[in-house]
Amino acid sequence: MFMFIYVLSILLVGVIGVLVNVYLFWRFSKNRGGGFLTYCLAKTVPNTIVCSAFLFWVVPITALSLDYNHVPRMINVFVGQVAGFGAYIAGAILEMFMAINRCSVIYFSSVNFENANYVVTFVCIVSMVYVLLGLIPTSCGFVFDPECFLWRPEETECAVLMEDIMFYTICATFVVSNSLNLITFLKLFCFGKVEGISNFEIMRRRKRRIQFFAQVLIQSLILKEKVNSVIQNGLHMIDMINFNVISNLNDATWFKFIFTSLSLLTIHALDG
Repeated sequence: MFMFIYVLSILLVGVIGVLVNVYLFWRFSKNRGGGFLTYCLAKTVPNTIVCSAFLFWVVPITALSLDYNHVPRMINVFVGQVAGFGAYIAGAILEMFMAINRCSVIYFSSVNFENANYVVTFVCIVSMVYVLLGLIPTSCGFVFDPECFLWRPEETECAVLMEDIMFYTICATFVVSNSLNLITFLKLFCFGKVEGISNFEIMRRRKRRIQFFAQVLIQSLILKEKVNSVIQNGLHMIDMINFNVISNLNDATWFKFIFTSLSLLTIHALDG
C-alpha cells in the first residue's frame, strides 16, 4: 500500500512540476524583457531536471521493485549528481542572483545591468563542478535507494563530505539572498524619500517601487490569493532542514519519505 501511494504521489507531483516548468520556459523564452526574466527562464531548467529525475528514474525503479544492488550504479550516480547536486545548487545560486538583481535595480536604477547571460553561464559552470565532484571520485555520489525510497549519499566519507559542502553552500546562498531582500525592503519602505518633490510624487514613486518589488519577488512566493506566504529564497533552506534534521526525528519510512524525497520534489515543482 505504501509503495502504491509513494509511486502515485511522485508521479503526480513530478508530472505537474515538469509541465509547469516546461510551460514557463516556453513563456519566458518568448518574452525575455530583461535580466530578471533571463534568471526566471534559467531557473525553470534545474526545476525541470529535478522533477524529470523523479518522473523518469525514481518512478520506474520503484514500480519495478528493484533492490539497490540491481540498480545500475553509474546511471544512478549520474542522475543523482545532475539532479540532486548540479541542478539543486544551480537553483539556489540563481535565486541569490535574482535577489542581487532586485537590490541592484532598486539602489542603482540608472545603471543598465546587462550581465544576466554571464551570470547564467557562471552558474552552469559551478553546477557542473558539483556534478563532477561526485562523479570522478570512487563512491562519492548521491544516489536513489529504492529499498528505503530515499535519495542519499553513498556510504563513504567522501559522499558525506559532499553532502556537508552542499548544506553549507545552501546556507550561504540563503543568508546572502535574504539579507539583500531585507536591504531592498528597507529601501522601499523606510529610506526612499527624496527632497524637493511633492508628497503625492513621493507616494507615487513608492507605490511604483513596491509594485515592481512585489512583481519580481513574488515569482518566489507560493499560495497566491491576495496574500503570498512562502518566500522562494527559503525553499532550499527548508528542504535542507527537512533532509538533515526533521527526517531524523522518526525512523518510519513514510516520515522519511515526506521530509526527504517528497520535500525535494515538491520545492522544485512549486518553484515554477
